[in-house]
Amino acid sequence: MNPSPTSHDIAANDHAGDQTVYLYSAKLVIPVTAPVIPNGAVAIRGERVLHVGTRRWVLGELKEEGIDPSDVVERHFNGILMPGLVNAHTHLQYTGMASVGQGHYKDFHGWELAFDKVYAQAKQTKPWRQWAFDGARQLVESGTTAAADIVTDIEAAGALAAQGLHGIAYWEVMNWHNKDWEDHGKKALRESLTRLEALNLPSIGISPHAPYTLDSEPFIDLPDIARRLNMRLHIHLAETPLEAGSHPAILTTYTAKDWSDERWANYLELKKHGKGASAIQFVDSLGSLGPDVHIAHGVWANREDRRILRQRGVAVALCPRSNEITHTGKAAPVRRYMDEGNILSIGTDSLSSSPSLDLFDEAAMVYAIAREQGYAKDDLSHRIIRMMTLGGAESMGMHVGAQRIGQINAGALADLAFIDMPAETHTPREIEHALDELVRHGAGRNRATVISGRLTYNDNAF
Repeated sequence: MNPSPTSHDIAANDHAGDQTVYLYSAKLVIPVTAPVIPNGAVAIRGERVLHVGTRRWVLGELKEEGIDPSDVVERHFNGILMPGLVNAHTHLQYTGMASVGQGHYKDFHGWELAFDKVYAQAKQTKPWRQWAFDGARQLVESGTTAAADIVTDIEAAGALAAQGLHGIAYWEVMNWHNKDWEDHGKKALRESLTRLEALNLPSIGISPHAPYTLDSEPFIDLPDIARRLNMRLHIHLAETPLEAGSHPAILTTYTAKDWSDERWANYLELKKHGKGASAIQFVDSLGSLGPDVHIAHGVWANREDRRILRQRGVAVALCPRSNEITHTGKAAPVRRYMDEGNILSIGTDSLSSSPSLDLFDEAAMVYAIAREQGYAKDDLSHRIIRMMTLGGAESMGMHVGAQRIGQINAGALADLAFIDMPAETHTPREIEHALDELVRHGAGRNRATVISGRLTYNDNAF
């Protein structure tokens, strides 16, 4: 849905450099870091939240601070106000490859072949910039205000910044064998990072693609390089059946003797020799994991793999619709991740493997999978809302500090989404029903998006 010319003008000019206090009120406000607030309000000045609470309380606080009510611009929304969504895994430059995402394939390799064919054709005209910018606009229109965007071609790198989105542009590194990496790969990486830094992007990271497209040396070097440069890392991991381990799910300490004494050129070689290590265990042995890393998919993660991720502080971005379309073999163990306490977020992947970039579409599927896997607790919607907001921020290390996102509290960046859904709030049961409906049916319902205090999208909400 495209904004009207009027709303586009608002996006360009609203909140630009002034110190006006804007009060956004709604039937239900979800701060995430505090209880939900019926008839709530969020006061914003500049790019930050001043106060969040009931409308009456917020107005009282503003008055105590000497701000005359007549100087407050109020915008009321008759729906749900929540933090801007955080898409923890996407490839915006593939937005123009929706034909691949709409196809049907027998297995993961079949999807790969279809992707490679369309990608090879696109390389002739290099539409990456336009495709990525289109994807970024789709994020904004769906209520997303931050993303972990994997960039394969430099032309696509500025997509997040072009829409004022927060997040990280992760430079993808793939298809390097050990010798080529030593001879040419490190130099190529340095040159690419230099080009990215020249673009003055808000934040840059590195994405070692996957254990089946990179040899061992890159997986050893890339975390060291990223950490010296104060960059975060993002890896496709445990996405395919190939990456599953065959050992019983006991401590790696007891099974590593099967494979860790040898120096393997890559994970594929280890598997070829019948060794039982999982991809998670393999990259962990190379020092590739840590609290500055989050992974995408995590489908083939057994109990020991999940323990490793927790112990290393690694978050998992769930992408269930992509897993279904690309035939990863099964759904991610959502219930076990939740029961065991792994850090979780949600990503849409790209339109080459998902029908939309609306995070609510993905959330509805996470909800369904969790229930199918036996998660019966009554906090499921609360936990998924956290995954879509604060969980995504935590995945990228953006959940604390002065630039924190994924939450509504005093001093946080003012990133907001306005979801056009009825929200009866007279009883606890009604509020819980509203949250369930939000998670299961929120797709396509965003009517306005505020990023850093600026109204960047307005579909007749105000």
